[in-house]
Amino acid sequence: MNISATGLLRGCVVLLCCTSFQCGCCSELENVLEDETGFSGAVTTVSIERDGMCDVALARVPYLNIYGEAKEGRARLVVLRDRIKSPEPLPAFCHVHYEMGVDAARKWAKQGWAVFTAVYNEDAPIDVSPGDGNNLARAIIQWARRCPFIDGQRLHLDGASQGGYMVLAMCADMFPVTSATSDVPVVNWAYNFAYFEANRPLIAGFDKPFDAPLPVLAAVIMLADMAYEHFGNNLGDDTWYYLSPISKVNYVANPIMITCCTGDMLVPMEQMSRSRIPTCDYEGFPEGYRREFDALTLNDKARVAFEELLPPEQVFIHTEPLQENSYVVTTGMRLGTEDRPGEKPPLLDRKWSPEHQWSILYLNEGCVKPYSDHFTYVWNTAPESFVAHYRDAKPAPEILTGQKLVRLMERYDNAMSGLPVLKNGETVNRRNYDYLERRDVIAGLVDYIGMGERHESRLVSLYENCARKPLGDNISRSTLSDLLDTLNMSQESHN
Repeated sequence: MNISATGLLRGCVVLLCCTSFQCGCCSELENVLEDETGFSGAVTTVSIERDGMCDVALARVPYLNIYGEAKEGRARLVVLRDRIKSPEPLPAFCHVHYEMGVDAARKWAKQGWAVFTAVYNEDAPIDVSPGDGNNLARAIIQWARRCPFIDGQRLHLDGASQGGYMVLAMCADMFPVTSATSDVPVVNWAYNFAYFEANRPLIAGFDKPFDAPLPVLAAVIMLADMAYEHFGNNLGDDTWYYLSPISKVNYVANPIMITCCTGDMLVPMEQMSRSRIPTCDYEGFPEGYRREFDALTLNDKARVAFEELLPPEQVFIHTEPLQENSYVVTTGMRLGTEDRPGEKPPLLDRKWSPEHQWSILYLNEGCVKPYSDHFTYVWNTAPESFVAHYRDAKPAPEILTGQKLVRLMERYDNAMSGLPVLKNGETVNRRNYDYLERRDVIAGLVDYIGMGERHESRLVSLYENCARKPLGDNISRSTLSDLLDTLNMSQESHN
């Protein structure tokens, strides 16, 4: 067989391109990730590129915002190329709200996950988490579950700060979620923003946030103003309770690890616990600094610590002392004008319990400092064994409860209860396009039944006693599968 010089050169260029320059020409992901068409909310690909051992996709994600209006966000998918070749579906790891960089996502991709995260740019800027950020997170999770190579029976949610709030919010409404990690979450917006407002006078009038006596708080207080644009600033209103995870705890049924810190300046731990808060004299703070929970929380419904809402028999709590080689992070260290110590704490696997739904880890730093952010000291901890365990473990039937099923039926029926009210007097929209919401609910129940006979029996029994029955008097594996097929066919014929 004759091979021309041109053909040989072209082959060499392609080989070099695929092995050295990490282009998209040889990505495995482009063989399985197809653009969606034919329905509102269809996700389309912007680009697919190679990045070392991973393929990285950027996608457009249309969704409905809190006013029910069409909007478009961006999402990224990072997956190990060799893992895509496997016939086994991939578990989904969704990092919610804040963007997870490719390097951080690669860590989880190497552990077998398909990693999804929001991406922000000029065309799709970040929104405050209880606003449109919440709706975008829902749309990205729904897209992840629709991807044909994703295992619908394996979904882990992850996030920190506003993203920690988002984890709890998504655990309440989405299904099936099989595990979650929520770091320093806002669980009570009524208290957290009242805390911001109580200390706003102390940081007002400074041209630069880091010139203020509470520098990191000064740098983030605009988050409250962003939320007020949509929900008003009456922090005694029930809206702030219904925006908060404390109002949705009964809908969270999956195993979850929450990590909080006693030295958190931005999300005070007072909203989590009444018994684990250190006694502080607030030395070095400006006069008038406040963070007391009951006095600042203006809404009666919201004047409850998160721990008080959890069933004690389902809660594991561990308090972690300071790590070896830990040190206080000063403002100079944050700004790069002061060197950090050479030694860092060794990596610590966070303690948790497989026997409890709620694993709560409190990092004991003692008292907060004026210049603290979420942490006063340097820590090096990770939920390694927790995430690995639930990646492989068969989900328990108890990830579905009667209250959770009611919430899913409310989503399906466009009748969600306990929603906050917008500044304009309208109820906030927390649904995507109707077809996508209904499909996601039914597909989730089909995935749940597929986990085993005990799961199927539990769903059938829970539905028989469900207060809302939009699917008929009874359901079964076959009726749910038929309904999913009907939804898909009716959408295809409509388009």
